Formats: sequence, C-alpha cells, structure tokens
Amino acid sequence: MAGRKPEYGSGPLFKAAGIVYGVMIGDALLVLTNVVVVLVPVLVGVIGPVALLGFVLLGPSVVASCYAFNRLLSGEDSGVFHDFVKSYRSNFGQAVVVGLPYLLLLAIIGFNMAVLPGSLDAGLLTAARTGLVGLALMVCTAALNAMLLLSRFTFRTRDIYRLSVYALGAQRRVSLGNAGILFVTAFGLLMTTAWLILFAGGLVVYLFCLNSRPLLAFVEGKFTVPAGPAAAG
Repeated sequence: MAGRKPEYGSGPLFKAAGIVYGVMIGDALLVLTNVVVVLVPVLVGVIGPVALLGFVLLGPSVVASCYAFNRLLSGEDSGVFHDFVKSYRSNFGQAVVVGLPYLLLLAIIGFNMAVLPGSLDAGLLTAARTGLVGLALMVCTAALNAMLLLSRFTFRTRDIYRLSVYALGAQRRVSLGNAGILFVTAFGLLMTTAWLILFAGGLVVYLFCLNSRPLLAFVEGKFTVPAGPAAAG
C-alpha cells in the first residue's frame, strides 16, 4: 500500500517559517503598542517626567505577547495578531496593576545605581553595582513570570505576585535560563544600541516563553484543579 502523502504545510521548514513570521508579527505589535515608550527620550524633553508613565503600557503588551507566543508554541494559535489583540483587550486592566510594583522596584534600583558616589572604593563600588544589577535581574525575571502566568491562568492579582516570586526558587533551572536571556539581551544592547530592542523584543519574549514551558506545566499541575466529570458537573 502506498504511503500517505504528507499534507501541505506539515513540513519542518514550513513550521519554522511560520514561527519566524509569528515572532516578527509579535515584535511589530509590541512596538506599536509601546509607541509612547519608544518616544520617551523625546517626550521627556517636551512634557517632562510625566512621559515615563508610558511604561505602564509595557505590562499589557508583554502579557499579550506571552499569550500569543505560547499558543504559537503549542500549535493552537489562531494567528499571532488575533491572539495578541484578544489578550491585550481582556487582560489590560489586571496587567497594568500587576506590572506597576515591578516597574517601581526597577525605578528605585535604577535611581540607586545612578546616585552611587564615585568616591567609593573601587572594589566596593563594583560590588554595589553588581548587587544592584543582580537584584534588577531578579525583579525583571519575576515580572516576566507574572506576565507569563497572567497570560495563561486566571489568578487573583496577589496570587500572581506570590507565584511569580515562588517560581524563582521552585523552578531554578527555568529562572536561571530566563535571567540569562535578559542578561545577554541587556549586554547586547549596551554593546550596540538600545534601539536594537525594537527588532529583538519579540524574539526575547518568544525565547522567554519557550524556556518557561516547564514553569507553566508546574503551576498548572500544582495550583490548578484539572477539569473532570466532577468539575464539569
């Protein structure tokens, strides 16, 4: 009997091209929904520090990207654009609330790095900067954990906070991988130009989602109730 002819679009090259296209669409949507953030250097000179409030829009866009990319990874997507818009609308309010504390913590860390006195001993100054960078990486990783969890589960805001921090220790391998992704990205931007994030942002979020799949499985197995006959009834 002749073998079954492969269906069009089932090959690895076609799937790889679909992923690349999806990441590009996600990156474009990230940029479009954060135009205010992109223009912050210009807006600060026009309207002052009020322009920094544009960073609150980062939360909803990252949640929407995580939702779209996770569906793309699982092969359940209905188009990255459609999934992104759907999540952006439904999770906007909670994503803003969830993201604010992490943004405030990062602002405090950044302020402390900026005001470190140059008169400090070289070794002490290096240690202080290293400690603050490490703390910033932890906060960023916890923040992305929170965005990822919000994109997948319907938890209360305070539970999102708890789980985002709990996951740092409970899933150490995932946490180290995510921190590594953020560190390499930050290092690359420092060595080149910060504007590169406009083209790499979608890829960074996609890699974060790819690396965090065990974390989602862990949370789903430990903190959610599986659907079954009893639950359905």
